[in-house]
Amino acid sequence: MAPLRVVITGGAGQIAYSLIPLIARGLVFGPDVKVHLRLLDIPPAANALAGVAMEVQDSLFSTALEGVLATTNDVEAFTGAQVAILLGGFPRRPGMERWDLIGKNAGIMKRMGELLETYASPNCKVVVVANPAQTNCYILSIYAPSLPRKNITSLSRLDHDRMIGMLLHEANSRLMSASAGNGSECVRKLTAADVRGACIWGNHSNSQVPDVSAVEFFVDGRWVPIESVIPDRTWLGLSNSLPGGGNLGVGTEGSLVEAVRKRGAAVLAARKLSSAMSAANAIAEHLSDWLSPEKSGHSPAVSMGVTTDGNPFGVSEGVFSSLPVRCTLGGDWNYDEGFSLTDDVRRHLEASVVELEDEKATALKMLEKAEAAAGSAPGLVPRPSL
Repeated sequence: MAPLRVVITGGAGQIAYSLIPLIARGLVFGPDVKVHLRLLDIPPAANALAGVAMEVQDSLFSTALEGVLATTNDVEAFTGAQVAILLGGFPRRPGMERWDLIGKNAGIMKRMGELLETYASPNCKVVVVANPAQTNCYILSIYAPSLPRKNITSLSRLDHDRMIGMLLHEANSRLMSASAGNGSECVRKLTAADVRGACIWGNHSNSQVPDVSAVEFFVDGRWVPIESVIPDRTWLGLSNSLPGGGNLGVGTEGSLVEAVRKRGAAVLAARKLSSAMSAANAIAEHLSDWLSPEKSGHSPAVSMGVTTDGNPFGVSEGVFSSLPVRCTLGGDWNYDEGFSLTDDVRRHLEASVVELEDEKATALKMLEKAEAAAGSAPGLVPRPSL
């Protein structure tokens, strides 16, 4: 069988540096799937990219890696690509607003879409990591119109995993403390397999909605509601009636929701570098659940940035948003209709979707302006539907 052709943009960057070994060891697409990596970056990063290729060679990867190409030629990288991992994008710099970032990256994603449309496999599977990830997916879908929209996804798994990690830390602390307090035997430490029902809704931004309203833990041989283990509704961000008709709601200061939203900034402040290791791991899990023959069709519901077209949750169509999905055999996915939204979560999700629609409109206007300045024929960029 011919090796799976995988292109990684931003191939000289920190996330790629952490992701490549996971792919090469067979931890993403499975140990029986041979992979040919195409590492793409811009010409100023050519030397760093060559250094990454040297390290790949020196690591003697043999489990899944069939070969590696390090290049600054985007056509060469995308030709025949069956999986595209889009890490490359314009980074947010001090003083830049999110809207500035949208404008910078819209042009990059236009080019990525054109490459996918013209050179990649007609059924190429795409995961977008470069921000604004969901809006970048929309731009790709415009310029790669032949590619099924279900094949274009964005990474919300990192936010999902951050939430699970925080829940496990809190739950295990409480269970261990309770066990020590009553003198009983030490309880089994919960792992990620002992949590279900978590979801990230909406945009990959501070408007995202981490939702624990349906979370259950597997404790003592049975699934129990989250509040039986973590009864702190304020920290969980669950709705709670207050005197005078107030509402704690989603995103209360100091809550789990705010901690998840601000985790990337917290890592950056602590390391002075972005969260590359956890992002690479989340990409690996996203792709493994979706495309690995060993896991596809057998994984629980996960959060993925996907098209909202035809969704059962009442989310406006025509954008890409983080939603709960179940991956199926053959590299497909379906919305997980077992999830329902509380009134509070729905209210916050609607605000996040408004932000997504604003980003979409902004990106389209900036692309129109750029194409007009370049003398392109009018009408190549569809007008936003607001």
